[in-house]
Amino acid sequence: MKRNIIRIDEEKCNGCGLCLPNCQEGALQLIDGKARLVSDLFCDGLGACLGHCPEGAITIEEREAESYKQEKANVPEKADTPSELRQWPVQLHLLNPQASYFKDADVVLAADCVAFAMGNFHATYLKGKSLAIACPKLDTNK
Repeated sequence: MKRNIIRIDEEKCNGCGLCLPNCQEGALQLIDGKARLVSDLFCDGLGACLGHCPEGAITIEEREAESYKQEKANVPEKADTPSELRQWPVQLHLLNPQASYFKDADVVLAADCVAFAMGNFHATYLKGKSLAIACPKLDTNK
């Protein structure tokens, strides 16, 4: 079926990640320092991410694609306690060190299990800072 889907121009994308939090469906991820559409199934084609790209790298195109599934990709639900997370992704090997959220920022480098082990991690350590999470299992170069 033909439907609207976002398209990301890799030449224009600077990997800032500002589009990610504005995609409520979780269809976008930063991969190799660029925003990528993870799956046509999760893109609703409305383009909520469009206005947040400072480089104009995101457009909407009509093309053949599978039907939109009205379920979110692997996006965490909101908790009762507000998150202090300022950017996504946070995994070390997916981060672009040139991203705007690192400019003049205090950065917390944490092990992947810290937030699960410390109930007050967000309020105590993350507020007002950017985050990078290292996971020995996922960050090894094999």
